[in-house]
Amino acid sequence: MAVVKEKTMIRPRPVVLVSALAVVLTCVPGLAAAQVIPGGARPGKGTVEFTGGGLWTAGKSHPSVPASLTPNPTGGQSSFELFTAEPRIGQAFGGQALLAVYLTPSLAIEGGFQYSRPTLEVKLGDDFEEAADVTARSTLDSYLFTGSLVYHFATRGNTVPFIAAGAGHIRDAAEGYEVVETGIEYHGNVGVKSWFGRVRKWGWRAEAGISVRDGGFNFDDDVRIAPRAAFSLLYLF
Repeated sequence: MAVVKEKTMIRPRPVVLVSALAVVLTCVPGLAAAQVIPGGARPGKGTVEFTGGGLWTAGKSHPSVPASLTPNPTGGQSSFELFTAEPRIGQAFGGQALLAVYLTPSLAIEGGFQYSRPTLEVKLGDDFEEAADVTARSTLDSYLFTGSLVYHFATRGNTVPFIAAGAGHIRDAAEGYEVVETGIEYHGNVGVKSWFGRVRKWGWRAEAGISVRDGGFNFDDDVRIAPRAAFSLLYLF
């Protein structure tokens, strides 16, 4: 008579099941973090972004202005030109710091500070007494406080195109801060942000645009339109 042996199934103890489940739950977040989608984490509502770097602003030449001598009307003589003055605001290199808060993954509000030291030049020529031409130079301390809206275009890569527009307050100081001029500035920029690695924390930002300045130190009452460009480093909090 054949004897049939019954196989005995060993059931895992509850303690073993709980321990295995704990190990799995502990490992899953690490595995999920390792499987980062190309492009990394994207800024969301409330994300704060800091930008710091250098900038360049173009200069502006103004038309020559004649300096005329007006004689006494009773003398019967007409006025004549003593010399001409050709003023110019030179190009400027400076620095900027920006702090942005994301309202949505695409839209951010940004406040900034810029500082530069353009050169003021006045070329004196065509002297009535045939004196040699001379150029007077002075340095200006230029401060600009800005506010902007920044829109980021959707992309899956690490490079994000953006546009920005806003306004600012100008404060220009000359002659050892004895002469201070203020005004309003409007700007529009286009640029790109590019992030290092898979997780977006550090990156760089390059932009170019137009700055329209109404007020500040100027040689006439017209607005000053100047191209500008900047390159900065980025950090996301």
